[in-house]
Amino acid sequence: MAAKTAFYRDKFDTRINNSKQLWINLSKIGSLGKTKTKTIISELVYNNEIFSEPQKICGKLNEYFCSVGAILVQSLNLTGYQDFKKYCPPSCKNSMFCTPVLTEEIIKIIQKFPTNKAPGKDNINAKLLKVISKQVTTPLTYIINLSFASGEIPTELKIAKVIPIYKLGDRKLPENYRPISLLSIFEKIMEKLMYSRLSNFLEKNNVLYKYQFGFRKNHSTTQAVMEVIDNIYEQRDKHKISMGIYLDLKKAFDTVNHSILLKKLDIYGVRGPILNWFKSYLSNRQQYTVLNNYESNKDTICYGVPQGSVLGPLLFLIYVNDIQFAVSGSNLLVKLFADDTNLFLHSPNLRELFDKANVNMTKLHEWFIANRLSLNLDKTCYSIFGHYSEDPSAFELYINGKIIKKVECCKYLGILIDSDLTWQKHINYIYNKLVKFTSIFYKIRTKLPRAILRIIYFAFVHSHILYGVEVYGNTSANHLSKLKVLNNKLLRILQHRPIRTHTCELYKTYNTLPADLLHEYQILLFMHRYMYHKNELPAIFHEYFDENETVHDYNTRQKRDLHFYTVNSELGKKCIKHKGSRLWNQLPVNLKNIYSKTLFKKKLKELFLQSLK
Repeated sequence: MAAKTAFYRDKFDTRINNSKQLWINLSKIGSLGKTKTKTIISELVYNNEIFSEPQKICGKLNEYFCSVGAILVQSLNLTGYQDFKKYCPPSCKNSMFCTPVLTEEIIKIIQKFPTNKAPGKDNINAKLLKVISKQVTTPLTYIINLSFASGEIPTELKIAKVIPIYKLGDRKLPENYRPISLLSIFEKIMEKLMYSRLSNFLEKNNVLYKYQFGFRKNHSTTQAVMEVIDNIYEQRDKHKISMGIYLDLKKAFDTVNHSILLKKLDIYGVRGPILNWFKSYLSNRQQYTVLNNYESNKDTICYGVPQGSVLGPLLFLIYVNDIQFAVSGSNLLVKLFADDTNLFLHSPNLRELFDKANVNMTKLHEWFIANRLSLNLDKTCYSIFGHYSEDPSAFELYINGKIIKKVECCKYLGILIDSDLTWQKHINYIYNKLVKFTSIFYKIRTKLPRAILRIIYFAFVHSHILYGVEVYGNTSANHLSKLKVLNNKLLRILQHRPIRTHTCELYKTYNTLPADLLHEYQILLFMHRYMYHKNELPAIFHEYFDENETVHDYNTRQKRDLHFYTVNSELGKKCIKHKGSRLWNQLPVNLKNIYSKTLFKKKLKELFLQSLK
């Protein structure tokens, strides 16, 4: 039984399995049918020609993947637009210094590599590298230090092996396949070492835009959504109308201009041998596509940050960092999560709101063109939040002369935000994802140990409920009830409990909480980080709350409590600034005095579980 439990624990360990692999493992156990993972293309249409020979299909796919960035850039009309340097800030006074790499650093990186990842062109995977790590770390340290000092990267490390994965749409069209780039594990080691040095330099010098939440330590999608929604609640409480504009970029990572990126690196303090290293890193990169048993010839990539790389996302953050200077004005901010670009505006009336939006969308469009980035206008949309007397159909939002569609609900970083902020559509979205597990769990509950069933619950159910609960949990009990009832049912199935079992026993058995209490629990974890571990939060939250003693001089017992200001509406009470302060102040003193994150989580969970009836 112990061996069986250990086997299945690996199968459903979310740390080493992505969601796709978890589903494959669940399908095998539950006999849910075969899961197709192999891509087979019998025919490909490219440049109005039809190809049916496997070798030619492979070659044309590679040609398409390598040229997609160049084609998008060539389609842009650059006439009359500003130079990208107009938006760049003054040069950083400090220059990045690359500390020498230590053997111990490489050993730690190798130890953390997951062993189930496919190898690159050299066919050396993490499992093999861990076996030979003692023999290779010393020469590898020398080679990487030499690379950083000389500003050169070995050519063989710049070759990517690409596997096409079908997305959706017509299987004959190359644009309906996602290229998965597999790089040499030695390049990944080198990139991780450079990544840590570059990111430390950027953070130390406060280079990155404070509303950029993507690919940054202590930044998350949930925090990004929390900040946006909190701001909308605040503006609604002040009787202002808000607009969220959701911009969709075409192949943003693939269209990055190398010369522009290198100039921006120089402006932000990456100079000398390190800048030369990045020039070498970006230049003469090649890739070839593998489809079944066929390989294409190698083609050179002239645009974009390397796909599948460690450094690519960070380089993209640097590339778009100056977008903050493209727009200006009060109650107007660009919010970013990597290439996910959004603009949020607030005004007392619709006319002023649309006037402001159109002016600044023109400015943003000019920035995109100057930086050789393409907007997908068909997927770009906007929503309006708030009450207004004017007819919204009398106003239009334009980008480059094209009308942008208005939507009542939009998915923002995985969360469906409806214009009324009821969260009903997102709750229905989660419900529809989870309801299918009812029959699946009935099938597997007799096949697996109870410990593994608990792991499956947290991998497939709890993860969906937890994501964004700080935001969508801020709704009525009526809207949340259907999700709670379904969660109770799934828990009862996995735990083999009779229908009359009290729900509090279900949650205590798995040491978890229903959605409404999970909402408050997550907010209080956020509050605890703010009170004791502020450095683990994005900078925009560092002065988010006020203590009573900073607002008044009265020596009261509540002087160390958080101050919450008067609000004008029920929406105002939903702000984290207000609700978070109230929940924190209501905690027992002994709980509020706990510094340790681990102990606080444990005691807070116990407190909430005791409250279940």
